[in-house]
Parts: sequence; structure tokens; C-alpha cells
Amino acid sequence: MSDQDRSNESVLSLLAGIGLGALVGAMAALLLAPNSGAETRTQIRSTADDVLGKLRDSVDDLRGKVDEVIASTKQAIGRRGESATDTEGLVADTNSSV
Repeated sequence: MSDQDRSNESVLSLLAGIGLGALVGAMAALLLAPNSGAETRTQIRSTADDVLGKLRDSVDDLRGKVDEVIASTKQAIGRRGESATDTEGLVADTNSSV
């Protein structure tokens, strides 16, 4: 497994941990809240909005990292293609001079 794969798994694990932590925190707040139902619903809605905002930011960051990985992979493939073409040219030149 490459370092990039491990890095992607780490980011996904982090996002999953954040989501699970937010869910557990919301449940604990709901069960332990001394507020009325209307106040609790307002508080839950506010918390959910905050969590969704953070999740959107995390997804945007992850999307940016994925785009970077794709771009660097395309560059690496392009360089390998150029190297293969250069090698084929050298082999052809060597064969024609022999």
C-alpha cells in the first residue's frame, strides 16, 4: 500500500471520527439537556447546522486533495510516457547504427 493510499485512508478515518463524535455529542446533549423541548430542538438545529458546515468544509478540503493527487498522477504518467518514448528512440537509434 502506498503512502498516498494510507494518507487518504487517514483522512477518511478522521472524517468518520468527526462525524461519529458529533453524533454521540448530539445524543448526549439531547439526553442530558435541562431545557424545554422547543429550546432543545432549536439547539439541536443549530448544532446540526454547525456540524454540516464543518462537514462541507472537510469534504471541500478532501476534494481539493483528491484533485491534487489526480493532477500529480497524470503528471507522473506523462513523464513515464515521455521516458518510454525517449527509450524507444534510443533503442531505434542504436539498432540503426549497428
